[in-house]
Amino acid sequence: MLGVLLDVYESLVSGEQGPVDRPLDPSDPAGLLGAVQPNHLSDPFSFWEADLDERPGEEPQDDPALRRLFPDAYPDDQDANDEFRRFTAAGQRRERLDQILDVRVDLDVLSTKPLMMQPERVEYWLRTINAIRLVLATRLGIVDELSADRAEQSAGDDPSDVIYPAYEWLGVLIEMLVEVSWE
Repeated sequence: MLGVLLDVYESLVSGEQGPVDRPLDPSDPAGLLGAVQPNHLSDPFSFWEADLDERPGEEPQDDPALRRLFPDAYPDDQDANDEFRRFTAAGQRRERLDQILDVRVDLDVLSTKPLMMQPERVEYWLRTINAIRLVLATRLGIVDELSADRAEQSAGDDPSDVIYPAYEWLGVLIEMLVEVSWE
């Protein structure tokens, strides 16, 4: 289930449909370099250029879930907000995509053996799972306790709706990860 949620979240953050294809790098067989493209490894200027490139049609204002993941820095000053987003949006997206990749690597390990998670990995998991949960909350219209209660009641009316149970399951998973990280 987490893998499917990661696919949906990754396509939302990346702006692409479906899972993001990452070229294989022979020096990185596990794919740990994440979203860094091979041409960026040989040309740091192309990396900076891509980082500062404005990508039309990917404005968070177009999607409530993206607005929740990437909120306005200056809600009362659109020009300042646009300027801030121009310099930070690509880096924020890249950071989220790298965290998704870290969780995917751990899930691959977990599919074959128990996973011994380092504290910094727990942080990646918590950030990624919380972000997925924020996306689901946005889709469910959850903004406070009252709207959460309404979402829970409406989920009981339609047993085929899996969004609310996934939202709840992610909340339990976050709680478990926080408890484990404190031990």
